[in-house]
Amino acid sequence: MFSNAIEDIKDAYHSRHLWLAMGWQDIRLRYRRSKIGPFWITISMAITIAAMGPLYGMLFKNDLNTFIPRLTLGVILWGYMSGMMNDFSDSFAGSAHYIRQMKLPMSLFIFRIMWRHTIIMAHNLVIFIIELFVLPIAVNWHALLFIPGIVLVAANLFWIGVLAGIFCTRFRDMQPIVSNLISLLFFVTPILWNVDQLSPQRQHLIYLNPFTGFLDITRQPLLGQLPPTWIWGFATATLVIGSACALALFSRYKHRIAYWI
Repeated sequence: MFSNAIEDIKDAYHSRHLWLAMGWQDIRLRYRRSKIGPFWITISMAITIAAMGPLYGMLFKNDLNTFIPRLTLGVILWGYMSGMMNDFSDSFAGSAHYIRQMKLPMSLFIFRIMWRHTIIMAHNLVIFIIELFVLPIAVNWHALLFIPGIVLVAANLFWIGVLAGIFCTRFRDMQPIVSNLISLLFFVTPILWNVDQLSPQRQHLIYLNPFTGFLDITRQPLLGQLPPTWIWGFATATLVIGSACALALFSRYKHRIAYWI
C-alpha cells in the first residue's frame, strides 16, 4: 500500500546532496548581492519581537523577563512551521521545470523546503542566544529535549507537506485557503498569549490544535521546562496517523503530479 511512497522517500534520501544544495541555492538567490544575506530575516524578526514583547507583556500583565523569551521562541518556531507550510502548497508546481525535465523523487522537493526553512530557523535562533546573556532565562539539561522535539515536529511537517503539495497541485484554489488557514492558526496558537490565561475548564480545548503541542515540545525545553509526557504522546500519535494518510495518498497519486503541474 505504501511501497511506492516509501521507495520515493528512500530515493530522495539517497539524493540528499541535491536537496541540500537546492535549499542553500534558494537562500543565495533570494539574498544575492546582500552583505548579510538571511540575517535580514533575523533583524526584522528581532525588531518585531522588540516591539511586541513590551507591548503584549504589559497588555497581558506578564513579567517581561519570562514573557519575552517565550514570545521570541514562539515567533521563531511559528515562523519555521508556518513558512514551511506556506511553501509546501507550491512545492511541486514551483518546481515544474525540474519535474518536467528530469526524473527525480517527488519527496525531494518537500525535503528541499524543509531544509531551507531549517537554515532560516538556525539564523533566527541567534536572537534567543543573545537573550540568554541579557535576560535571566533558566536554561538546564531539559534544553537537550529540543533536539528530539524539533525532529518530531519536522517529521509531522513532512506529512503535512506531502498532503499540501498534492492537494494544492491538483486544486490550485487550495493555495489561498492554506495561506488563510495559517494566518488564522497564528491567533489560536499560544504565541502571544499563555494557555494558563484560559479558564481551567477550557485549557484542554486549545490542544485540539496540534501546533500547540508542537510548540510545547520545542519551546518549553529551551525555557528550562519539561513538557508533559502526554504531549509527546499526542505529537507521536499525530505523526503516525498523519503519515499513514499521507503515504497512502502519495503512493497513489505521485505519478500524476507531473500531469497536474
